[in-house]
Amino acid sequence: MTMSNGAEGNRASRSQSWLRAGGRASLAVGAAVAGAALVAGVALVPGPSFGPTVPTVSVTPDRADQSLVCAGGALGLTRGDDPQLAVIEPERRHATGSGLVTSTLASNDVIDGSAVVVTLPREAPGDALAATGIVRPTTPDLAGLAAAECLTPSRTSWLVGGSTTVGRTTWIVLSNSDAVDAVVDLALWGDAGPIDAVGTTGIIVAAGSQRVVSLAGVAVDEPSPVVRVSSTGGSVAATLQTSVVRGLTPSGLSIVTPLAEPAVRHVIAALPVINGQLALESSTADGGADGLPALRMLAPGDAAAQVTVRLVGLDGAAGLVTEATLEPGVVLDLPLTNLADGEYAVIVDATEPIVVAARTSTAGIESADLEWFSPSPALPADTEVLVAVPPLDDDVSALIHLLAPEGAAQVTIDGTVVSIAAGGMVIVPSASNAGVRLSANGTVHASVSYRGEGVLAGSRVLAPPSAVGPLTVLPQ
Repeated sequence: MTMSNGAEGNRASRSQSWLRAGGRASLAVGAAVAGAALVAGVALVPGPSFGPTVPTVSVTPDRADQSLVCAGGALGLTRGDDPQLAVIEPERRHATGSGLVTSTLASNDVIDGSAVVVTLPREAPGDALAATGIVRPTTPDLAGLAAAECLTPSRTSWLVGGSTTVGRTTWIVLSNSDAVDAVVDLALWGDAGPIDAVGTTGIIVAAGSQRVVSLAGVAVDEPSPVVRVSSTGGSVAATLQTSVVRGLTPSGLSIVTPLAEPAVRHVIAALPVINGQLALESSTADGGADGLPALRMLAPGDAAAQVTVRLVGLDGAAGLVTEATLEPGVVLDLPLTNLADGEYAVIVDATEPIVVAARTSTAGIESADLEWFSPSPALPADTEVLVAVPPLDDDVSALIHLLAPEGAAQVTIDGTVVSIAAGGMVIVPSASNAGVRLSANGTVHASVSYRGEGVLAGSRVLAPPSAVGPLTVLPQ
């Protein structure tokens, strides 16, 4: 079919119109792309900054009051038809620091309690403090030596030690020096796993008061208790006081101070073994095992922990090295057998966070005692730390134990420099009723032991409360 010239003209006209329209569209698109590129190029070119310079001021806030709560006297029951819990031997105490103020808690569950609080006021000339108490009762029901460093109250504490089997008495002591009430919950574990007990939650510790809870009332006949203390509202200082009576003979007293939290490494700076064989023989009189050195350990999480225990001797040589598996939630008392008399420290490493403490015993011709040594945290390097050594009887001496588990360190003790080899331990005698100043240039853990014929006790050296650093203040 042949088109007419008119049809061909119409087609050519439409084609030219489409071409003109397409050309205009292409030009529009090209112009848009070029414009976008220009904008992007302008955006990428840095321009001059006209922002104002904001002045800042660095200030150091005034230090707040710092307070330590002391464990208090030796607890026992009064005699008679209606026995009451009472302090049967008051605490002797030494506090060191400049401008300290001593006060007592207003109320107590215990007759003649009056727990003591040592405070460094914000306006005091010094910036650190330490305090330690000691007791030595000698009654027909209670005998032994017990010491404890006074504590900064906290929201969570782990207490590892004690027993509620026959002849063993353990008290949980909760002290609230805050201005607000504390509500305390206790979580318990034993050698068979977690302990579900009535009366362990919602314990009110009023502001300025001390409460004492019988561990036997919530964990009956438990040979290996571990207690976690958690508080809301006010913070509390928590300790355990545990004692042993073998038959009719009082045979030991200890005050257990807390760990802050589970960890994969713990360092116990002092574990003396003194008259170990005699202590073991005296402990078997009632079938107990208190006379044998041991580690109490718990992995409170959901996973088992593989634990390696290494003992360090006074000469720095590694002693017993052993391994154990901790099932989750089950307390293990690991005996440290065949230890010769001597001075030891303990390093415990675990694959999961655990809590731990060490028990050791001693005996004399007419007396016996036991002590629980809690781990000592590492002291801050190049920072002066105060050590308070309490008043001691003439037949009791004090020794400061220093352990450098990681590398060599030098420790300055009241101006005298003591060198510690890497992984080694040094022991330095201390005067009674004295304040000692020490600082280390490396990682060092420290404890103090107190010993005499048939008596043994210990306390830890803790870092001073953290100082408030400078703050940067911006204007509004």
